[in-house]
Amino acid sequence: MKRLPYLLLLVLLVPASALADEVYLVGAGTLSGRIVEQTEATVTVDVGGGVISVPTSRVERIVKGRTPLDDYDQLTTQIGPQDVDGWRNLGRWASQQGLSKQASQAYEKVLALAPDDAKAREALGFVWLDGRWLTEEESYPARGYVKYDGEWMTPAEAELAQQQDAAANAAEEARRAAEEQEHQAAVAAMEAEDQARWAAEEARKEEEELLEAQSEGRVDQPVYWGSWGYGVTYWPATPGTGQDLVNRPVNRPAHRPVNPGRVPR
Repeated sequence: MKRLPYLLLLVLLVPASALADEVYLVGAGTLSGRIVEQTEATVTVDVGGGVISVPTSRVERIVKGRTPLDDYDQLTTQIGPQDVDGWRNLGRWASQQGLSKQASQAYEKVLALAPDDAKAREALGFVWLDGRWLTEEESYPARGYVKYDGEWMTPAEAELAQQQDAAANAAEEARRAAEEQEHQAAVAAMEAEDQARWAAEEARKEEEELLEAQSEGRVDQPVYWGSWGYGVTYWPATPGTGQDLVNRPVNRPAHRPVNPGRVPR
């Protein structure tokens, strides 16, 4: 165990460029870590916080080197199973190297040996509150925080957020209602326009049919009845009298020719 500080010192003195496998990608960018698998199709690199696979077609070249993961694995063999200080130091070193997963593993080793170790607890996100260690998630309600929309906040912040969301929802509802009203008005206008166009077309057809019937002599020309305007030439049958007056001509009042372009008075 006495060799551990010396090994850590040697690791820190190694140039950064030699501390990883460098996978240079086509175009731009590199992946630094330890290559854990390399096939004809893909190259898989453990970067400490996770594993990334890239197609071989995207790899320009690979420069092999010793990685922090290699050093971590070597250092774990130098720490005794009951060495709290050694695992704590290794956790701190792994965290400095960006090996978050490995750092957590080292600190968990510490807690397995010393459950109340403050440095390991804090490194793993625990909070000391009211004489006990709580996870960060557990600490929020214990400190009076409330969760709103997936976030922890004070009650005042939560109330303000609710008011803002309610106002935003009301504004959105008003916008949608206005859009719907505009849509309904546009539809009504289109329907009215179609109805007017249909009525005009029907009137045109009736006028054409009337002119055609008049030109063929099937309809008498209307008679001018003075102040009553133009009317029929024949009276219709009188209901209940038995008298068929349909084809009987009526006495036409004397009238003068009227200019078709003027409205009779």
